[in-house]
Amino acid sequence: MFFKRLSFIFALCLAAGAAQAALVVDTGTPSNAAGSGWAFNSNHSYAGQFSVTGALTIAGISGYFSTDAGTVGVSLFSNSADGDGGFIPGSVLQSASVATSAGALAWNGVSALDWKVGPGTYWVVFTSSYGAGSQSSMPGMAPQALGGYALMQGGQWYDATFLGLDQGLRVDGVVVSSVPEPAGMTMFIVGLAGIGALARRRKQ
Repeated sequence: MFFKRLSFIFALCLAAGAAQAALVVDTGTPSNAAGSGWAFNSNHSYAGQFSVTGALTIAGISGYFSTDAGTVGVSLFSNSADGDGGFIPGSVLQSASVATSAGALAWNGVSALDWKVGPGTYWVVFTSSYGAGSQSSMPGMAPQALGGYALMQGGQWYDATFLGLDQGLRVDGVVVSSVPEPAGMTMFIVGLAGIGALARRRKQ
């Protein structure tokens, strides 16, 4: 019994690293009006590039665009060189989709994800099922533009970093901190005190 209690207290002591919600990417809301920017239909996929320096879990991804009746796929891709000195999405790592109806410009996306990633560079890809006649759009001029953008047309990816896409992207994540926080330090101290108390009781 003593060793079970001791193991539990040690586990508490080692729990100094805490999971924290973090906004991994936030470009801000694009300033282009409805109908401006790039057509968002079945002939196009748009991608934004971002990098992370440590391991984390992606919990949600949103893009800023108007919608039509159908679905929008939200995927995470690896990073790949395009052969011309730029970068484009590589292979798909994770994918989800959201059902949509006709709607004005807004932040749309997927949540409750559990996509674990390590340090590196990734792409978020938005793909709609809307027909060629759809009036939905993905406007640009986000205040905090990403370092890389890409678009797919005719089944081929193109580096669009310098085309002024500047679309809106938000990526929410959960980061496990290895640096003890005040609460973690308090737990550590309480754990040590508990070990001491159990050791004294054991001797008695």
